[in-house]
Amino acid sequence: MSLAAVRSAATIAFALVALAPAPAQEVSGVVEESGAARVAIAVPTPRASAEAREAAAEIADAVRYDLEFSDWFEIVDPATYALAPAPDRGRLDHEAWRGLGAAAVVDVEVAVKDGKLDVIARVHDTEGGKLVLNYRYGGAPSRVRRIAHQLSDDIVLHYTGRPGIAQTWIAFSSRHGENKEIYLMDYDGRRVRRLTDWGTINLAPAWSPVANSLAFLSFRGDRPGVWVLDGDGRVSRTPALSGEMNVSPDWSPDGRRLAYSGTADGDFEIYSLNLASGRNDRLTRHPAIDISPAYSPNGREIAFTSDRSGKPQVYLMDAEGLNVRRLTTEGDYNDSAAWSPDGTRLAYVSRIDGRFDVFVRELESGATRRLTADSGNNENPRWSPDGRHIVFASDRAGTWDIYTMRADGSRVTRLTRGTHSYTPDWSRVLDER
Repeated sequence: MSLAAVRSAATIAFALVALAPAPAQEVSGVVEESGAARVAIAVPTPRASAEAREAAAEIADAVRYDLEFSDWFEIVDPATYALAPAPDRGRLDHEAWRGLGAAAVVDVEVAVKDGKLDVIARVHDTEGGKLVLNYRYGGAPSRVRRIAHQLSDDIVLHYTGRPGIAQTWIAFSSRHGENKEIYLMDYDGRRVRRLTDWGTINLAPAWSPVANSLAFLSFRGDRPGVWVLDGDGRVSRTPALSGEMNVSPDWSPDGRRLAYSGTADGDFEIYSLNLASGRNDRLTRHPAIDISPAYSPNGREIAFTSDRSGKPQVYLMDAEGLNVRRLTTEGDYNDSAAWSPDGTRLAYVSRIDGRFDVFVRELESGATRRLTADSGNNENPRWSPDGRHIVFASDRAGTWDIYTMRADGSRVTRLTRGTHSYTPDWSRVLDER
Protein backbone atom coordinates (compact mmCIF):
# COMPACT_ATOMS: atom_id res chain seq x y z
CA MET A 1 0.00 0.00 0.00
CA SER A 2 1.36 3.42 -0.97
CA LEU A 3 1.50 6.31 1.49
CA ALA A 4 -1.36 7.89 -0.43
CA ALA A 5 -3.39 4.74 0.08
CA VAL A 6 -2.57 4.74 3.78
CA ARG A 7 -3.75 8.35 3.96
CA SER A 8 -6.94 7.49 2.14
CA ALA A 9 -7.68 4.53 4.41
CA ALA A 10 -7.06 6.57 7.51
CA THR A 11 -9.19 9.46 6.28
CA ILE A 12 -12.09 7.12 5.61
CA ALA A 13 -11.62 5.41 8.96
CA PHE A 14 -11.64 8.61 10.96
CA ALA A 15 -14.40 10.42 9.05
CA LEU A 16 -17.83 10.66 10.65
CA VAL A 17 -21.08 9.96 8.88
CA ALA A 18 -22.92 13.08 7.74
CA LEU A 19 -25.94 13.65 9.94
CA ALA A 20 -28.94 15.88 9.90
CA PRO A 21 -30.56 15.30 13.30
CA ALA A 22 -33.71 16.91 14.52
CA PRO A 23 -33.25 19.36 17.39
CA ALA A 24 -31.97 17.70 20.54
CA GLN A 25 -34.60 16.90 23.11
CA GLU A 26 -34.36 16.81 26.88
CA VAL A 27 -33.21 13.54 28.37
CA SER A 28 -36.17 11.76 29.86
CA GLY A 29 -36.77 8.36 31.41
CA VAL A 30 -33.13 8.14 32.43
CA VAL A 31 -31.97 4.64 33.32
CA GLU A 32 -29.93 4.65 36.51
CA GLU A 33 -26.82 2.46 36.85
CA SER A 34 -27.48 0.65 40.10
CA GLY A 35 -29.87 -2.31 39.93
CA ALA A 36 -31.85 -0.94 36.98
CA ALA A 37 -33.79 -3.31 34.76
CA ARG A 38 -32.92 -3.09 31.09
CA VAL A 39 -35.35 -1.20 28.86
CA ALA A 40 -37.35 -3.64 26.72
CA ILE A 41 -37.14 -2.21 23.20
CA ALA A 42 -38.49 -3.44 19.87
CA VAL A 43 -36.59 -2.76 16.64
CA PRO A 44 -38.75 -3.78 13.66
CA THR A 45 -37.14 -3.99 10.23
CA PRO A 46 -37.48 -0.49 8.72
CA ARG A 47 -39.91 0.37 5.97
CA ALA A 48 -37.84 0.79 2.82
CA SER A 49 -38.00 1.47 -0.88
CA ALA A 50 -36.97 -1.44 -3.10
CA GLU A 51 -33.41 -0.21 -3.55
CA ALA A 52 -33.00 0.35 0.21
CA ARG A 53 -34.28 -2.97 1.58
CA GLU A 54 -30.84 -4.47 2.09
CA ALA A 55 -29.69 -1.36 3.94
CA ALA A 56 -32.86 -1.39 6.04
CA ALA A 57 -32.26 -4.97 7.16
CA GLU A 58 -28.65 -4.14 8.06
CA ILE A 59 -29.75 -1.12 10.09
CA ALA A 60 -32.19 -3.25 12.08
CA ASP A 61 -29.58 -5.93 12.76
CA ALA A 62 -26.92 -3.41 13.78
CA VAL A 63 -29.21 -1.40 16.07
CA ARG A 64 -30.46 -4.55 17.80
CA TYR A 65 -26.90 -5.69 18.38
CA ASP A 66 -25.72 -2.25 19.56
CA LEU A 67 -28.52 -1.78 22.05
CA GLU A 68 -28.25 -5.27 23.50
CA PHE A 69 -24.46 -5.03 23.73
CA SER A 70 -24.74 -1.74 25.62
CA ASP A 71 -26.34 -3.66 28.54
CA TRP A 72 -28.93 -0.90 28.94
CA PHE A 73 -31.55 -2.60 26.74
CA GLU A 74 -33.26 -5.92 26.18
CA ILE A 75 -34.43 -6.58 22.62
CA VAL A 76 -38.02 -7.81 22.36
CA ASP A 77 -38.04 -11.02 20.30
CA PRO A 78 -38.46 -10.02 16.61
CA ALA A 79 -40.51 -13.19 16.06
CA THR A 80 -43.36 -11.52 17.99
CA TYR A 81 -43.47 -8.29 15.97
CA ALA A 82 -46.07 -9.62 13.55
CA LEU A 83 -48.56 -9.71 16.44
CA ALA A 84 -48.73 -5.90 16.56
CA PRO A 85 -49.53 -3.41 13.78
CA ALA A 86 -46.34 -2.19 12.12
CA PRO A 87 -45.30 1.41 12.84
CA ASP A 88 -46.42 3.73 10.06
CA ARG A 89 -44.71 7.11 9.58
CA GLY A 90 -44.83 8.19 13.18
CA ARG A 91 -48.06 6.42 14.07
CA LEU A 92 -47.91 3.52 16.53
CA ASP A 93 -50.40 1.33 18.33
CA HIS A 94 -48.81 1.83 21.74
CA GLU A 95 -51.12 -0.56 23.53
CA ALA A 96 -50.46 -3.41 21.09
CA TRP A 97 -46.69 -3.03 21.35
CA ARG A 98 -46.89 -2.65 25.09
CA GLY A 99 -48.74 -5.96 25.09
CA LEU A 100 -45.67 -7.55 23.47
CA GLY A 101 -43.58 -6.31 26.38
CA ALA A 102 -42.01 -3.37 24.55
CA ALA A 103 -41.47 -0.24 26.61
CA ALA A 104 -40.04 1.45 23.51
CA VAL A 105 -40.29 0.91 19.75
CA VAL A 106 -37.79 2.09 17.12
CA ASP A 107 -39.60 3.14 13.94
CA VAL A 108 -37.29 3.65 10.94
CA GLU A 109 -37.86 4.55 7.26
CA VAL A 110 -35.09 4.12 4.69
CA ALA A 111 -34.95 5.48 1.14
CA VAL A 112 -32.30 6.27 -1.45
CA LYS A 113 -32.27 9.84 -2.75
CA ASP A 114 -29.69 11.12 -5.22
CA GLY A 115 -27.59 8.05 -4.57
CA LYS A 116 -27.53 8.57 -0.79
CA LEU A 117 -29.37 6.93 2.07
CA ASP A 118 -32.12 8.98 3.67
CA VAL A 119 -33.01 7.56 7.08
CA ILE A 120 -35.79 8.82 9.34
CA ALA A 121 -35.80 7.31 12.82
CA ARG A 122 -38.40 7.73 15.55
CA VAL A 123 -38.49 6.19 19.01
CA HIS A 124 -41.85 5.74 20.75
CA ASP A 125 -42.41 5.41 24.49
CA THR A 126 -45.27 2.92 24.73
CA GLU A 127 -45.85 3.56 28.43
CA GLY A 128 -46.36 7.28 27.98
CA GLY A 129 -47.79 6.93 24.50
CA LYS A 130 -45.54 9.57 23.04
CA LEU A 131 -42.74 10.11 20.54
CA VAL A 132 -39.45 10.69 22.38
CA LEU A 133 -36.93 10.84 19.50
CA ASN A 134 -37.28 12.01 15.92
CA TYR A 135 -33.99 12.12 13.97
CA ARG A 136 -32.94 12.12 10.32
CA TYR A 137 -29.65 10.71 9.06
CA GLY A 138 -27.99 10.62 5.66
CA GLY A 139 -24.93 9.29 3.93
CA ALA A 140 -23.53 7.11 1.19
CA PRO A 141 -24.85 3.52 1.11
CA SER A 142 -21.40 2.34 2.19
CA ARG A 143 -21.96 4.23 5.47
CA VAL A 144 -25.04 2.27 6.45
CA ARG A 145 -23.49 0.76 9.58
CA ARG A 146 -22.20 4.15 10.73
CA ILE A 147 -25.74 5.49 10.42
CA ALA A 148 -27.07 2.56 12.43
CA HIS A 149 -24.42 3.08 15.11
CA GLN A 150 -25.26 6.80 15.32
CA LEU A 151 -28.93 5.96 15.83
CA SER A 152 -28.02 3.46 18.55
CA ASP A 153 -25.86 6.00 20.35
CA ASP A 154 -28.64 8.59 20.19
CA ILE A 155 -31.02 6.09 21.78
CA VAL A 156 -28.51 5.23 24.52
CA LEU A 157 -27.91 8.92 25.22
CA HIS A 158 -31.63 9.63 25.49
CA TYR A 159 -32.34 6.81 27.92
CA THR A 160 -29.17 6.97 30.03
CA GLY A 161 -27.85 10.51 29.71
CA ARG A 162 -24.49 8.98 28.71
CA PRO A 163 -22.74 8.72 25.34
CA GLY A 164 -23.05 5.36 23.62
CA ILE A 165 -20.09 3.42 22.27
CA ALA A 166 -21.47 2.06 19.00
CA GLN A 167 -19.47 4.57 16.94
CA THR A 168 -16.17 3.68 18.58
CA TRP A 169 -13.35 1.68 17.00
CA ILE A 170 -10.86 -0.94 18.05
CA ALA A 171 -7.34 -0.68 16.70
CA PHE A 172 -5.12 -3.76 16.81
CA SER A 173 -2.09 -5.43 15.27
CA SER A 174 -2.51 -8.45 13.03
CA ARG A 175 -0.19 -10.77 11.17
CA HIS A 176 0.17 -9.94 7.47
CA GLY A 177 2.47 -12.43 5.80
CA GLU A 178 5.70 -12.43 7.81
CA ASN A 179 4.92 -9.00 9.27
CA LYS A 180 2.43 -7.36 11.60
CA GLU A 181 0.37 -4.35 10.51
CA ILE A 182 -2.03 -1.99 12.26
CA TYR A 183 -5.70 -2.58 11.57
CA LEU A 184 -8.95 -0.88 12.49
CA MET A 185 -12.47 -2.24 12.98
CA ASP A 186 -15.78 -1.10 14.36
CA TYR A 187 -16.30 -1.97 18.01
CA ASP A 188 -18.41 -4.99 16.95
CA GLY A 189 -15.66 -6.46 14.75
CA ARG A 190 -17.18 -5.32 11.45
CA ARG A 191 -15.61 -3.22 8.68
CA VAL A 192 -12.01 -4.35 9.24
CA ARG A 193 -9.47 -2.27 7.31
CA ARG A 194 -5.69 -2.07 7.27
CA LEU A 195 -4.01 1.22 8.16
CA THR A 196 -0.36 0.34 7.56
CA ASP A 197 1.40 -1.74 4.94
CA TRP A 198 4.98 -1.14 5.90
CA GLY A 199 6.37 -4.65 5.52
CA THR A 200 7.65 -4.75 9.08
CA ILE A 201 6.44 -5.30 12.66
CA ASN A 202 3.91 -2.78 13.98
CA LEU A 203 2.37 -3.30 17.43
CA ALA A 204 0.55 -1.79 20.40
CA PRO A 205 -1.63 0.94 18.85
CA ALA A 206 -2.81 3.53 21.38
CA TRP A 207 -5.65 5.97 20.72
CA SER A 208 -5.32 9.67 21.38
CA PRO A 209 -7.98 11.12 23.73
CA VAL A 210 -10.20 12.42 20.92
CA ALA A 211 -9.70 9.33 18.73
CA ASN A 212 -8.11 11.21 15.83
CA SER A 213 -4.57 9.80 16.12
CA LEU A 214 -2.90 6.48 16.82
CA ALA A 215 0.52 6.05 18.40
CA PHE A 216 2.16 2.65 17.96
CA LEU A 217 5.43 0.77 18.05
CA SER A 218 7.04 0.15 14.67
CA PHE A 219 10.25 -1.53 13.58
CA ARG A 220 10.24 0.68 10.50
CA GLY A 221 13.57 2.36 9.90
CA ASP A 222 16.86 1.80 11.65
CA ARG A 223 15.45 0.90 15.08
CA PRO A 224 12.12 0.23 16.82
CA GLY A 225 10.39 3.49 17.66
CA VAL A 226 7.10 5.22 18.38
CA TRP A 227 5.17 6.50 15.38
CA VAL A 228 1.93 8.48 15.12
CA LEU A 229 -0.75 8.14 12.44
CA ASP A 230 -3.00 11.20 12.35
CA GLY A 231 -6.61 11.37 11.20
CA ASP A 232 -5.62 13.14 7.99
CA GLY A 233 -3.33 10.25 7.08
CA ARG A 234 0.00 11.83 8.05
CA VAL A 235 2.51 9.47 9.63
CA SER A 236 5.53 10.61 11.59
CA ARG A 237 8.14 9.24 13.92
CA THR A 238 8.02 10.92 17.31
CA PRO A 239 11.12 12.72 18.63
CA ALA A 240 11.58 10.20 21.42
CA LEU A 241 15.11 9.86 22.78
CA SER A 242 17.57 7.89 20.68
CA GLY A 243 18.21 4.38 21.88
CA GLU A 244 18.08 0.80 20.75
CA MET A 245 14.33 0.66 21.30
CA ASN A 246 11.33 2.82 22.28
CA VAL A 247 8.09 0.94 22.99
CA SER A 248 4.62 0.90 24.61
CA PRO A 249 3.31 4.44 23.99
CA ASP A 250 0.36 5.90 25.89
CA TRP A 251 -1.27 9.34 25.58
CA SER A 252 -1.85 11.75 28.41
CA PRO A 253 -5.56 12.60 28.77
CA ASP A 254 -5.03 16.09 27.31
CA GLY A 255 -3.24 14.65 24.26
CA ARG A 256 -0.15 16.80 24.82
CA ARG A 257 2.22 14.07 25.96
CA LEU A 258 3.16 10.50 25.17
CA ALA A 259 4.55 8.25 27.86
CA TYR A 260 6.78 5.48 26.55
CA SER A 261 9.51 3.07 27.62
CA GLY A 262 12.94 3.47 26.08
CA THR A 263 16.58 2.40 26.35
CA ALA A 264 18.29 5.75 25.74
CA ASP A 265 19.96 5.54 29.16
CA GLY A 266 20.84 1.85 28.96
CA ASP A 267 17.98 -0.16 30.45
CA PHE A 268 14.26 0.34 29.89
CA GLU A 269 13.01 3.45 31.68
CA ILE A 270 9.72 5.40 31.48
CA TYR A 271 9.84 8.76 29.70
CA SER A 272 7.29 11.46 28.94
CA LEU A 273 7.45 13.24 25.58
CA ASN A 274 6.01 16.75 25.17
CA LEU A 275 4.67 16.56 21.61
CA ALA A 276 4.71 20.33 21.09
CA SER A 277 8.25 21.03 22.24
CA GLY A 278 9.85 17.63 21.64
CA ARG A 279 11.19 17.58 25.19
CA ASN A 280 11.66 14.18 26.82
CA ASP A 281 11.49 13.86 30.61
CA ARG A 282 12.79 10.74 32.31
CA LEU A 283 10.33 9.54 34.96
CA THR A 284 11.91 6.37 36.39
CA ARG A 285 15.46 5.83 37.58
CA HIS A 286 16.07 2.23 38.47
CA PRO A 287 18.32 -0.55 37.11
CA ALA A 288 15.25 -2.76 36.65
CA ILE A 289 13.12 -2.94 33.50
CA ASP A 290 10.30 -0.36 33.59
CA ILE A 291 7.76 -0.65 30.76
CA SER A 292 4.06 -0.37 29.80
CA PRO A 293 3.20 3.11 31.13
CA ALA A 294 -0.48 4.06 31.32
CA TYR A 295 -1.76 7.54 32.23
CA SER A 296 -4.66 7.78 34.67
CA PRO A 297 -7.81 9.50 33.31
CA ASN A 298 -7.04 12.66 35.32
CA GLY A 299 -3.41 12.69 34.17
CA ARG A 300 -2.01 12.75 37.70
CA GLU A 301 -0.69 9.20 37.88
CA ILE A 302 0.98 6.61 35.69
CA ALA A 303 0.70 2.86 36.13
CA PHE A 304 3.62 0.83 34.80
CA THR A 305 5.29 -2.57 34.97
CA SER A 306 8.63 -3.11 36.71
CA ASP A 307 10.66 -6.11 37.78
CA ARG A 308 12.46 -4.13 40.48
CA SER A 309 11.05 -6.52 43.11
CA GLY A 310 12.42 -9.54 41.25
CA LYS A 311 9.36 -10.35 39.13
CA PRO A 312 7.25 -8.08 36.90
CA GLN A 313 4.60 -6.30 38.98
CA VAL A 314 2.33 -3.30 38.44
CA TYR A 315 3.41 -0.05 40.11
CA LEU A 316 1.95 3.44 40.38
CA MET A 317 3.73 6.77 40.39
CA ASP A 318 2.83 10.42 40.10
CA ALA A 319 2.90 11.79 36.56
CA GLU A 320 6.20 13.51 37.35
CA GLY A 321 7.81 10.21 38.39
CA LEU A 322 7.56 10.71 42.16
CA ASN A 323 5.86 8.62 44.87
CA VAL A 324 6.49 5.22 43.30
CA ARG A 325 4.56 2.42 45.03
CA ARG A 326 3.86 -1.21 44.23
CA LEU A 327 0.26 -2.13 43.47
CA THR A 328 0.19 -5.89 42.76
CA THR A 329 1.68 -8.57 44.97
CA GLU A 330 0.16 -11.83 43.74
CA GLY A 331 1.12 -13.74 40.62
CA ASP A 332 4.63 -14.19 39.23
CA TYR A 333 4.16 -11.86 36.22
CA ASN A 334 1.76 -8.89 36.18
CA ASP A 335 1.65 -6.47 33.24
CA SER A 336 -0.42 -4.37 30.79
CA ALA A 337 -2.24 -2.14 33.29
CA ALA A 338 -5.18 -0.15 31.92
CA TRP A 339 -7.24 2.43 33.84
CA SER A 340 -11.01 2.35 33.76
CA PRO A 341 -12.45 5.59 32.34
CA ASP A 342 -13.54 6.77 35.79
CA GLY A 343 -10.11 6.04 37.28
CA THR A 344 -11.41 3.72 40.01
CA ARG A 345 -10.18 0.40 38.61
CA LEU A 346 -7.16 -1.09 36.89
CA ALA A 347 -7.34 -4.02 34.51
CA TYR A 348 -4.14 -5.99 34.05
CA VAL A 349 -2.86 -9.48 33.26
CA SER A 350 -1.35 -11.90 35.73
CA ARG A 351 0.35 -15.21 35.02
CA ILE A 352 -1.25 -17.99 37.03
CA ASP A 353 -0.11 -21.61 36.61
CA GLY A 354 1.79 -20.72 33.46
CA ARG A 355 -1.02 -18.82 31.69
CA PHE A 356 -2.00 -15.17 31.58
CA ASP A 357 -5.46 -14.10 32.73
CA VAL A 358 -7.22 -10.75 33.02
CA PHE A 359 -7.82 -9.26 36.46
CA VAL A 360 -9.50 -6.05 37.64
CA ARG A 361 -8.49 -4.30 40.85
CA GLU A 362 -10.60 -1.77 42.71
CA LEU A 363 -8.11 0.89 43.66
CA GLU A 364 -9.86 2.20 46.76
CA SER A 365 -10.65 -1.13 48.40
CA GLY A 366 -7.89 -3.23 46.88
CA ALA A 367 -10.42 -5.93 45.95
CA THR A 368 -9.28 -7.95 42.95
CA ARG A 369 -11.45 -9.97 40.58
CA ARG A 370 -10.31 -12.55 38.03
CA LEU A 371 -12.22 -12.19 34.77
CA THR A 372 -10.80 -15.04 32.67
CA ALA A 373 -9.87 -18.60 33.63
CA ASP A 374 -9.24 -21.94 31.93
CA SER A 375 -9.32 -20.31 28.49
CA GLY A 376 -5.77 -20.14 27.16
CA ASN A 377 -3.71 -16.97 27.49
CA ASN A 378 -5.53 -13.65 27.75
CA GLU A 379 -3.56 -10.44 27.33
CA ASN A 380 -3.60 -6.67 26.80
CA PRO A 381 -6.97 -5.70 28.37
CA ARG A 382 -8.30 -2.27 27.47
CA TRP A 383 -11.55 -0.62 28.60
CA SER A 384 -14.46 0.53 26.49
CA PRO A 385 -15.04 4.27 26.86
CA ASP A 386 -18.14 3.68 28.99
CA GLY A 387 -16.25 1.39 31.39
CA ARG A 388 -18.79 -1.41 30.92
CA HIS A 389 -16.72 -3.67 28.65
CA ILE A 390 -13.13 -4.79 28.08
CA VAL A 391 -11.35 -5.74 24.86
CA PHE A 392 -8.42 -8.17 25.01
CA ALA A 393 -6.39 -10.67 22.98
CA SER A 394 -6.63 -14.40 23.60
CA ASP A 395 -5.30 -17.63 22.08
CA ARG A 396 -8.18 -19.71 23.51
CA ALA A 397 -9.31 -20.83 20.04
CA GLY A 398 -5.86 -21.89 18.86
CA THR A 399 -4.93 -18.58 17.23
CA TRP A 400 -4.50 -15.16 18.79
CA ASP A 401 -7.71 -13.20 18.29
CA ILE A 402 -9.43 -10.10 19.63
CA TYR A 403 -12.35 -10.55 22.05
CA THR A 404 -14.62 -8.35 24.12
CA MET A 405 -16.34 -9.13 27.41
CA ARG A 406 -18.41 -7.32 29.97
CA ALA A 407 -16.47 -5.68 32.76
CA ASP A 408 -17.48 -8.57 35.04
CA GLY A 409 -15.99 -11.16 32.65
CA SER A 410 -19.30 -12.38 31.20
CA ARG A 411 -20.51 -12.41 27.60
CA VAL A 412 -17.21 -13.06 25.86
CA THR A 413 -17.46 -12.25 22.13
CA ARG A 414 -14.86 -13.13 19.49
CA LEU A 415 -14.24 -10.33 16.97
CA THR A 416 -11.45 -11.57 14.68
CA ARG A 417 -10.77 -14.83 12.88
CA GLY A 418 -8.35 -16.22 10.34
CA THR A 419 -4.98 -14.80 11.39
CA HIS A 420 -3.16 -13.91 14.58
CA SER A 421 -4.26 -10.56 16.07
CA TYR A 422 -2.80 -8.78 19.08
CA THR A 423 -2.63 -5.67 21.30
CA PRO A 424 -6.10 -4.11 20.88
CA ASP A 425 -7.03 -0.62 22.06
CA TRP A 426 -10.55 0.82 22.24
CA SER A 427 -11.12 4.38 21.04
CA ARG A 428 -12.77 7.04 23.14
CA VAL A 429 -16.31 8.34 22.57
CA LEU A 430 -16.38 10.56 19.50
CA ASP A 431 -19.50 12.64 19.98
CA GLU A 432 -20.96 13.60 23.34
CA ARG A 433 -23.75 15.84 22.14
